[in-house]
Amino acid sequence: MKTAAIAIALITLAADPVLPTGRLAHATSFACGGKSHYVHWADRHDVDDARLAINTEDGDMTLLLTDRDVVFQLSERRLHRVQRELRDAEREQDDNWLASMFVTVVTGTVREVLDHSFVCHVRDLREVRYDDGRLVFIGPHGRTVFGDDDEDDVTRAFSERDARRFVREFQRVKAGD
Repeated sequence: MKTAAIAIALITLAADPVLPTGRLAHATSFACGGKSHYVHWADRHDVDDARLAINTEDGDMTLLLTDRDVVFQLSERRLHRVQRELRDAEREQDDNWLASMFVTVVTGTVREVLDHSFVCHVRDLREVRYDDGRLVFIGPHGRTVFGDDDEDDVTRAFSERDARRFVREFQRVKAGD
């Protein structure tokens, strides 16, 4: 079963690569084409260096605020769980050299992707607000950067208390505190 999941992940990566051409497994920073040119793919941030870090209610994602950046990334707990699952998938294929080779390539690529985050510079955001049960991140021209009206949007996954705390701290950062 895990082999099938890894094969699907490999096919998905081949059909719609996450990483830019020519920089396969070692991408450290590039603009994300879909959402906004203000959102970038960058190295994972250390939660201890953040002014504020809040987790989604299910604990899978972390939203960080630093003096310069707003960062979405997998939570430490979720990251460790996925890394454990990747190690287990690699061990499952130890007796089959061809499957083991594919699993190693895929899990290496997945590890590289997981070790990154989506980042938006504070200077590129006009405001962050809590509206209708979700965090809304507004760019300098009034367009939504994160926080669409999509029911599955991660910006809906934070508790109201944490989201409002994030908004207050963002306002302090914007004001230069």
